[in-house]
Amino acid sequence: MNQIDEILGRCVEMGRPAYYLMDTVTMDNPSVLAPTVAAFQILAYTARSAARLGARFFVPVTQGLAYTIASEIVDEAYKAENKQDELKLDEAVMYLPDGADRMYIINHMWSDGMAGAFFLGSWYHKAVIFTENAARVGAMMLGGTDTTHNIPFLVAICDYSIIGEELYALGAYVSEDPTVSSSLAGQDVGKFIAVILIVLGSVLITLGMSIKGLLSM
Repeated sequence: MNQIDEILGRCVEMGRPAYYLMDTVTMDNPSVLAPTVAAFQILAYTARSAARLGARFFVPVTQGLAYTIASEIVDEAYKAENKQDELKLDEAVMYLPDGADRMYIINHMWSDGMAGAFFLGSWYHKAVIFTENAARVGAMMLGGTDTTHNIPFLVAICDYSIIGEELYALGAYVSEDPTVSSSLAGQDVGKFIAVILIVLGSVLITLGMSIKGLLSM
């Protein structure tokens, strides 16, 4: 969270904008739904921080439903900070057809002199395209995804990185939703128990004891 405020503060100091990019934000695909929800949760916090600090803030999206959700989130964030008069919602949240978003965003990275960027959600090939250009224009970046084959690129290029399930954890933390937090905590307990059982089983096998025999007792 401190890094989010740091990036937005840098944008304010330099008088240059920040972009919040989520790449694949389809709400009907189970494989990307979890990171998409987390990215929206973090967007709510980021938009509110941008409103509070007075940073120019843009959220380009390529899906109609995502556009509606992002617009509502940004609008509510500015209302929460009593900064509605500073928000031009149709400019802050932009709908771009998939495929056209690459040229539009890259062009504006250079023409606007983007000072900060957030790459959060389910990222695929666009991760390298956008982060490379953001690095070249001198933007400070926060990147996070659960897409394993793109985590190395975000870690290598971005100033700050959120790796794998850390994205879900940050989303749950900033949302302050006890249901989401409890779900993550439950998963962690399950993993902890699994690790204990694996270690215990390894020790028993090393000592020559039969786990099958112990279970049948």
